[in-house]
Amino acid sequence: MIHTRDLVKGYRGQEVATPVLINVNIDVGDGEFVAVAGPSGSGKSTLFNILGLLEAPDAGSVVFRGRDVGGLGESERLALRRGHIAYVFRQFNLVDELSVAENVELPLLYLKMKRAERRERLEEALGRFGLGHISRRFPRQLSGLQQQMTALARATVFQPKLLLADEPTGNLNSAGGSAVMEALSAINEAGTTLVLFTNSMQEAQKARRIIQLFDGHVVTDHAHT
Repeated sequence: MIHTRDLVKGYRGQEVATPVLINVNIDVGDGEFVAVAGPSGSGKSTLFNILGLLEAPDAGSVVFRGRDVGGLGESERLALRRGHIAYVFRQFNLVDELSVAENVELPLLYLKMKRAERRERLEEALGRFGLGHISRRFPRQLSGLQQQMTALARATVFQPKLLLADEPTGNLNSAGGSAVMEALSAINEAGTTLVLFTNSMQEAQKARRIIQLFDGHVVTDHAHT
């Protein structure tokens, strides 16, 4: 699905350059559930952005579905990720002015899809995540768990090939976090490739493989059963 070779990324301030990723080599196969674990400052967020084609590396290669994408410009990355890559964040990132149903349907409006198909996809997503009874509510009227379930429905309504989840349980209590992890596992079992970025080794152990980052380096990459 996606892999990197000798990936390098850093950020330059006024006086000093800070390396963030250093010669990172990872492979994520079709249908895998991989966790990228590490403490704050390990490079997880930067790797999330690069794997999600949200930014380009300074050096090295990124190959997505057989295409080298490391050197693409912003418009080319946008065209490639649209309809193929989905994202879930700790902060939910819902549109406050839109209802649950409108938030979930939003990605479909950017795709060339007939209205009847959009409606079918929307109803299926609302049902799968238990949102049908609150579909007309707005984000401010929802619990944290309901907001994240709405975000998951929005992320998967267009049936992406790859889902990247960045600390998706970070703003939830333990019960809500467990529900979200179960939902993510179900998404993966239905065929979507999933990469989870987390500080929690307990959550990382839900994945089939764990990649540990530390100070911009991959320190371990092993299967977990």
